Amino acid sequence: MQVIRSSELDPDRRPDGRTVLPLLDLPLGPSVDRAAILHVVHPADFTERRHYHQHLHEVFYFLDSADYWVNGTVVRLASGDVLVLEPNDVHGALPVPHPVRLIVHHLPKVPGDKVEVDEDTIAPEPPEGEVLR
Repeated sequence: MQVIRSSELDPDRRPDGRTVLPLLDLPLGPSVDRAAILHVVHPADFTERRHYHQHLHEVFYFLDSADYWVNGTVVRLASGDVLVLEPNDVHGALPVPHPVRLIVHHLPKVPGDKVEVDEDTIAPEPPEGEVLR
């Protein structure tokens, strides 16, 4: 897992007036033949069943603040943050009191790659103090 905080990045101010914020440079192997970009909206108080992906990287760009459970840690994300999940990172959205909009990239796109995790085999919430802000 990797969290990129947009608030901590320096934008590239270009001579033509554009501002470009470099959010991610993720190396991929030459075998990537498909990618997917999804616009997702979680309703307020949504809880996602914990799962992982066997082969794909999942890259989330948050348009709204959100809480995610990743490998036993609660990750608090702000609008503009990027969350990069590697294959086998167990994760799921946690409830927040507002809808959450996000852009999700699957690299590579691998149909049927999602594996749901038996909730009884993992702690439902991390112990106190394991919140990544």
